[in-house]
Formats: sequence, structure tokens, C-alpha cells
Amino acid sequence: MNRRNFFGKSALLAAPLFLQGQPIYANEGLTTPYLRQLAEKAVINGNILIIIQLNGGNDGLNMVIPKDIYAQLAASRPTIKIPEAAILSLNGTNATGLHPAMGGLQSLYNSGDLKIVQGVGYPNPNFSHFRAQDILFTASNANNTLNTGWIGRSLDIAYPGFPEGYPNATFQDPPAIQIGGTLPVSLQGAAINVGYSVPSNVALQNVVNAQPATNFTSDYSLELDFLRIMKDQSNAYAGRIKASYNAQPTLATTYPATGNTLADQLKTVARLIGGGLQTPIYIVNHPNSFDNHTNQVDPNNTTLGVHADNLSKLSVAISSFQEDLALMGKKEKVIGMTFSEFGRRVINNTSFGTDHGSSMPVLVFGSKVAGGILGTSPQFAGPITSTTQVPMQFDFRQLYSTILEEWLGFSSVEADTGILNANFDNIALFKSPTALPISGFNIDATWQAGKAKIAFEVFDNDAYQSYDIERTFDLKSSAFQKIENLPSNTDNSYAKYEYFDEPFRAKNLYYRVTAIAKSGKRISSKVVYLEQGLATQKVAVYPNPIINQTINLDFFENINEMVIIEISTSTGISLHSDRILLKNESKTTFIVQDMFETNQVYLLNIKHGLNQSTEKIMFR
Repeated sequence: MNRRNFFGKSALLAAPLFLQGQPIYANEGLTTPYLRQLAEKAVINGNILIIIQLNGGNDGLNMVIPKDIYAQLAASRPTIKIPEAAILSLNGTNATGLHPAMGGLQSLYNSGDLKIVQGVGYPNPNFSHFRAQDILFTASNANNTLNTGWIGRSLDIAYPGFPEGYPNATFQDPPAIQIGGTLPVSLQGAAINVGYSVPSNVALQNVVNAQPATNFTSDYSLELDFLRIMKDQSNAYAGRIKASYNAQPTLATTYPATGNTLADQLKTVARLIGGGLQTPIYIVNHPNSFDNHTNQVDPNNTTLGVHADNLSKLSVAISSFQEDLALMGKKEKVIGMTFSEFGRRVINNTSFGTDHGSSMPVLVFGSKVAGGILGTSPQFAGPITSTTQVPMQFDFRQLYSTILEEWLGFSSVEADTGILNANFDNIALFKSPTALPISGFNIDATWQAGKAKIAFEVFDNDAYQSYDIERTFDLKSSAFQKIENLPSNTDNSYAKYEYFDEPFRAKNLYYRVTAIAKSGKRISSKVVYLEQGLATQKVAVYPNPIINQTINLDFFENINEMVIIEISTSTGISLHSDRILLKNESKTTFIVQDMFETNQVYLLNIKHGLNQSTEKIMFR
């Protein structure tokens, strides 16, 4: 991710909103193409995800302590080790314990609502804070760079064209809310950051209370304060946030009164959830750095110090938040997880601290989470040296994939192809299948007599007036296009529908059905996938219809010769010609003049060597 480009896209839309000092940013696009699709699914099934960012690189070995290798661990970090007698025990295991500052999370684990996932990382880890954060936020490999976040990519699919037309009657609330920190790359969509973000909880409270942020004393302070109030309250989502916040008082009594801004952030989130805000993604930030190269512990008492204080604040904040949700009757709709950009080295350094490392434990919490430990204590093949790292047991994208599919209701096609760009095996996070698929739909796509047959059943048919059949050729970069509208054919609650598509030739075909309710609300089915046979097809053309006069060609083999391209009318009149030399390449892009009429069929003729194909194309 190019940070300069990212902040350039985001800055104009990052006007903060304040709730009791916590800043919330409202922006057009969530940082990952993943976030757009994610939000629509979550809005439909009502499930909510909380991400707690532990910035700086958390020392997982002093947080989740491997008691079964304690002697080896103690020898490797003699100046920072937690005394064995002080380690908090966990029900059902003698192999693992928690830092003594984490009593609240110990109780959550012992009640079955906390999962510890050991050794979360990725191949060839990067130890730069910025680059490691980008890898986690964008769900990229270590050796490639993505410009969108995993959450943003989801929301790009769920909120087509965002921010234009939003909020609306169907989507009244922000796709995501971030409190504290800077704008996260995870919320970056293809065009813009999709999150509603504030720099502190105070900033969000100021919108609720119609109060400006603190202003410097000057002759113009009253005028500046007025302008700030008008700016904050003119935000499209401020009214809904304020109403939701005021509708639900805090019920838990265990939040600390002062000194824990993470707890303040989660208290605000609980009130928004309890008050009915339908935002599916929240990102909150631990206020203190975990980059403890020096003085991680108190030399006179290693159970105390900077890291202990950080973990205590984390533990109290999460346990109080869970109690609040339970009292509000909302705990079954919310899960949360912690993330830091990396872990720390196995050995301590000479400054009572630790240096940048690789894999880390991740905490996943909630009443629907299957409590316990996933994975084992780290196992080291040889003597522990200054370069020894905690080995990876789970790729972090396995957590993303599991949450996308089993909590937020995405299909495996959407998660693997549209969001994560690869297939990652799910892991055992939940007590039972928790994702609620879109109500009332069962859709399938098959080939029949050379046509794509889209068949779907509707179990609450009488609630809908019609159904849009939608198609795309590229789930990651092209929006779904409506190809047909089928009216509801009966007033019965159950009905079957079929549609046969004669698509433009394409390598991959993705279909979904969007139902239009009698109230006007639109609800989409899961996405189904078809692959064209290669025997009758040599090249894919996308997007089709063509957008912005840009045409992409994807050949089914590498081409090492001149490709001749011609666009003509259906009657054979040539309108455009091009010659492109490909050097052992399978893809190319070219731009045509703005001379073609929209919604009219043209012929795209492609020749190279003895190969020739003709595609029907349209322009939008």
C-alpha cells in the first residue's frame, strides 16, 4: 500500500466526529476491497465484528505463556520472564496460562467465551511496523503489495458506488466505524476509504452532545467552535450515531472510571450496538504502544511494568465490554479479535525488553466463539539463539476466511476470489455454524445446452416484487451488472425461478440474484460461479459492458506475436483498429475513443497468428 496515495485519497473525507473524546472518522471507502462485501453481508445477518488493534508488536510469549516449556522459555528470557507461580491458570489445560494482569480474560476463557489461536503469522514475515501492518490490513503476501484492505474489498462489493447514494433507506448507517489511531488500510476500498473514523472517543462524544473539539483560545474561538459543530453535525451519519448512542445507556459497572481509553472506546461501541446502529465492523485502538524494546517489565518485579499495564487495560476493557453486551442482550451478535502487526523475539534483549519477532497469539472472544486453545505451545527445533522466532502454526488469513464465511455469511467463492485472492482453510473458531445466510434464497448455476442456467428458490416470495439477475466477469474489480429483471410470479411464499443467460464469452462468470422487496429494500443472494470451457474460447474480454473506454483482454495462454484488434458495428462497419505486440504475455489493456453509443452491441474482432475470435461488447 502506498501510504502517500492512501492518505491523499482519504484526507478530504476524514472529518472527525467526536464522542466523549474518542475520534471517529467518516470516509468513503473501507481499506480493503474485502470490507464492502463484508458490510452488506453483516448488515443482512446482523452479526458484528470488533477488531482491537495492538499497535507496535505485542510480546505474545509473555501474554499467553507456554507453561509446558517454561524452563526453556525462562532460560531464554531471564530478565523479563513471568514467575511460574504468578501465571494465571486456565481451565482444562496445564500447558498454557495468562499473564497475571489478565484476570478479566482468564474469567472469559474459563467461561468458554475466549479462543486463543497460537502462532498466527505468514510466510517470510516482515519486521517493519508499516509494512507488517499493511500485510495484515490488506491480506497480501509478504512479497506483493495491495492498494486495498481486506475489509474494504468486502464493502466495495456490498456498497456499490459508495459514497454516492449513501446513506439511503436500506443502508442508513456507516459500513464501518474506527475509533482512535489513523485511518486503517484495512478499510481502504478500490476508490476510497469506507470507514467512519474519529481520532478519539471525545471526538465522537462531541457529535452526540453537539460540542466542538477543544479549541485554542483566540479572538475567533466562538466562530471556529460554531464551524466545527456545523461540520461535525452535517456529516451524513452523525444523526444516526447520535440517536443510537443516546438510546442505550451503559449497563456494566466494571469499566474503569479513568485511565483506560480502550475501555472508553469499547463502552462507546457497546452503546452504539445496544442502541440499534447496524454498522457491522468496528475497529478500536489500544492507546499504548506494544513496541517495548526497553523496560518492558519492572526489573524489580517482572509482573509489573509497561507490558503488564497494557495487558491489564486490554483485559479490563474486553471483559467489561462483554458484560455490557450481555446486560444489553446483544452478546450473541458480536465477536471480537485482537491483532498486532507482529510478535516479539523469543529471547529478551539487554534492556529489559524484546525486539521485533514473527508469529503471535490472537485472542478471539464472544459468546459464539468456541473457547479453548487452537494450536500448541511453540516448538523449537534446536537451541534458542538471538535469531530464533516463534514458528507459524496458522496463516492470519485463515482467521479472516473463517470469520468471513462462518460469522459474516460470505460464500467461499466471495471470500476466496473476491476478498482474500486465494483459498485458505477455515479453522475451528465457533461453537456451531453461526453465519446466517441471506434469508429466503437458494441459488445455483449450471451449464445447460451451452447456456448458463440460473435457478433459484425463494422461500418468502410474497415479500418481494421482483428479482434482478446480476452478473460480473471479475469478482474483485468489476461491479455486478443487472442483465434481467424477473417479476414475482405468484403471491405464494414459495416460488421457483429459472433464467438462461447467453453471456459474452468470458473466462469466469459470477452470478447473484438481488430481490427487491415491496418496501423497496434490496437483498442479495450468495454468489455462484461458473467457468467456461477452454476448448471454445481463446480470450476473455472485461469489463463487459465496457466502462471508461478501457478494454482488458485475458488470453488463455501466453502470446508472443502481434495481436490485431478491430471494433465494428453489427453490420460490419469498422470503427476502431489497434495493433498490440505481446511478448510472452497473456494480458493486455487498451483504450478507445469516446465515440461508441451506450447499450448498443458492437463486435470486437481479435486476431493473432492463425487464431481469430469475435466477442460481442457494449459500452456504458
